[in-house]
Amino acid sequence: IGSEFIMRGSLGLSRRLGWSEGFVGLVILSLGTDLPEIVVSITGAMQKKQGIDTSGIVVGNVIGSNMSQMVLVFGLIGLFGGVMKISKKEGVPQGISLILATLMFLVVSNDGLITQKESYLMLLAYGFYFLFVSRLNSHSKPQKKKRKQLSLVKILGFMIIGLGVIFQASEWVISHGLNLAVDLGVNQLVIGAILVGIGTSLPELVVSMNALSKGARELSVGNLVGSNVVDILLALGLGGTITSWNVDRQVAMFDMPFLLLSMVIVVLFMLSRKKLDRKESILMLALYAVYVSLKLIGW
Repeated sequence: IGSEFIMRGSLGLSRRLGWSEGFVGLVILSLGTDLPEIVVSITGAMQKKQGIDTSGIVVGNVIGSNMSQMVLVFGLIGLFGGVMKISKKEGVPQGISLILATLMFLVVSNDGLITQKESYLMLLAYGFYFLFVSRLNSHSKPQKKKRKQLSLVKILGFMIIGLGVIFQASEWVISHGLNLAVDLGVNQLVIGAILVGIGTSLPELVVSMNALSKGARELSVGNLVGSNVVDILLALGLGGTITSWNVDRQVAMFDMPFLLLSMVIVVLFMLSRKKLDRKESILMLALYAVYVSLKLIGW
């Protein structure tokens, strides 16, 4: 609900400014739909600063969210939405950006600690990514359809309400996620990667399916890829500037390489024939099922 308000406001602003569909998907929508992950990271960092270790929930959320968005959500969209065509001009730079961001996540996590200095580097990397995407889409055709424009007061109102809802919901997610991990006797990362990861990915699923149903294929793909880059570089980076994140050895040895492998497979599917069909979607859903199954049995 919070993301819906944010997206209405951000889309209203983008229409007033006449931004291109690709730019809206990669930057505006990806930021709007990723606010749950961003706020979960910041809320978790504040609680960790107070002595409550939330690293497992936050790091697990980023991993689970990325798996959910690029493997589960992409798979579901391809399965129910039919063939998703992807242009080489958009697909190659987006795919490379996604793999580089995931690789950076793996590198900074490898020693078991994501420090505040490394978090600043991640934010710097996002800054370069933002400039790169802006430049890439500067030659794209702006939105030509004349739609009813929201007033600036409504736009501001939507964003304020959306932020308030998301902040409150994120506090509940962190606190109940920690309680659930204790009650079930499982690692925080399992809760973060599966339950919280899927939960915070729901806005991406709804927005992408909606965009696809309206024929905005570029918007759908751009939103998913952009969201994954935002999750890693911006969400985790912002929280990491407040406090460092502890990363379990098991995560560095299994989850991170599995995440990188999954992103490479998805990107290859995206670029192989410039489209994503149902057969590839089923394989992606199977890959996600393997990851969840391995986490549930203790990997």
